[in-house]
Amino acid sequence: MYHSLFDGDNTDKIDAEDVPYAVSTENFVAQLDRLKNKRVGLLTDVNSVMPDVVITFDDGHVSNFDIAMPLLVERGLHAYMFVTSDFVNQREHFCSAEQLALMSQSGLQIGSHGTTHRFFDDLSDEEAECELRQSMQQLSDQSGQQIESISYPGGRYSQRTLEISRKSGYRQLFGSTIGILKQSDLNAKAPFKRVAIRRSTTLDEFDRIINGDATYYAIEQGKQKAKTLVKRTLGNRLYHGLYKSISAR
Repeated sequence: MYHSLFDGDNTDKIDAEDVPYAVSTENFVAQLDRLKNKRVGLLTDVNSVMPDVVITFDDGHVSNFDIAMPLLVERGLHAYMFVTSDFVNQREHFCSAEQLALMSQSGLQIGSHGTTHRFFDDLSDEEAECELRQSMQQLSDQSGQQIESISYPGGRYSQRTLEISRKSGYRQLFGSTIGILKQSDLNAKAPFKRVAIRRSTTLDEFDRIINGDATYYAIEQGKQKAKTLVKRTLGNRLYHGLYKSISAR
């Protein structure tokens, strides 16, 4: 799970709170080189062979188009691009509708990241359905693709969110729970697991991620459980405010 990319040391186009999840072009290229002997692809039919690695991007930052797309296309790699539809043509340093269409034509899979980037577990059923349907329609119109996948902002959702998502026509649901995806997970009700790639992710750590190192995943899952407990205690608003304050330092 990637977010934004940046050249050199220039993170001017990236909000301070998002910098910890921004990856340099140099590191991204090195990580892609580590995938040369891996089957990298999308999750298609449940009976098809699972790829070794699935690449995803969240939010729809313009670097997904400027930096990621050429590097992926050059290597013949496919990826999911989960886009917050209200950011398109509206938010500075995020993709335009034209850029979404070009990414789609280049073989990248466009998916939803909600309409407003609000956390789905904070929304009423009516608000959630509006976000899901509005985002699907807008992104479909702009990209020329049928939108069938979604990544939940912040990895946050409720069981009702999942039910409404499927009712709205989403076939593939992506979360942020750390773990290795198995064939049986494609038929499960829970969103697909992913692993966040951060600015601080080393090549050694990246190798452990793509090779399914059991010790690495156990440690990271333990850390995530602790964070989840803090989120539940503080609530989304207070927790996110604390995260923004720390990230901006």
